[in-house]
Amino acid sequence: MGKCTPSERKVARTLLAAYPVAGFETVAGLAELAEVSGATVVRFTTRLGYRGFPDFQRALREELDQRSASPSTLSERSNRGRRATSPDDLEALADPLVDDLRATFAGLSEHDFETTLAALADPKRRVWIVGGRYSSYLAEYFAASLQQLRAGVQMVPQMASTRGAAMSDFDAKHVLIAFDFRRYESETRNLVQHAKSRKATVIVVTDKWVSPCASDADAVLTSVAAERGAFDSVVPVMALIEALFEELLTRIGLPARERIERIEQTVQRLELI
Repeated sequence: MGKCTPSERKVARTLLAAYPVAGFETVAGLAELAEVSGATVVRFTTRLGYRGFPDFQRALREELDQRSASPSTLSERSNRGRRATSPDDLEALADPLVDDLRATFAGLSEHDFETTLAALADPKRRVWIVGGRYSSYLAEYFAASLQQLRAGVQMVPQMASTRGAAMSDFDAKHVLIAFDFRRYESETRNLVQHAKSRKATVIVVTDKWVSPCASDADAVLTSVAAERGAFDSVVPVMALIEALFEELLTRIGLPARERIERIEQTVQRLELI
């Protein structure tokens, strides 16, 4: 957005507001929706690195195919021409994972990372975390980690009645962290839109194809994982969670360390370990 002209930003916002449908309009149709000229629409697509509007739409179609890919489709793709790793070269298995990690952290927005840290480190903010079919265990891991550092951290309830009760209290003092990965879920999208309408801060953790929830987010953290099997690698997003934890431990400082100590004392007193 920052590299776009004011009229080009209108095109970007129009695309985000009605993604992906707006992207399949004609040049004239998208220009009318964004209230700009057709030339502005074409300039916007070339600024993104495409050869023109048809090239942009081709890429959009390919992206939508990637975003909805099933595990069986991913498995078929990744196994084409794949060779088994030699037993004497197991170290090579780490190479693509290292590439994913570097791509993930190189692609993070400094603004969005800082926005996330500031929201999570604020003791006056209450934090809610939600995941989906694929990402719920990632959300739970992050919640369990964050609960070690500060109070007021909870998973969004699964039961309809308790979820409705919890979400009805959302306001500007709340933070919602939504984990949403490809084959994106309408339930998560609805929750994000509700939180945003209630002035809550919304942080979306997603993949390189980017969840539709991103258009309503105050911060978007993306992880990059190449296709190598039936399921996308969780190594990059787990590393991202660890990085957030370490940065928050430093930022919260003494209160976090004191909380960790109190938790340990409570565990010992209750003989939980």
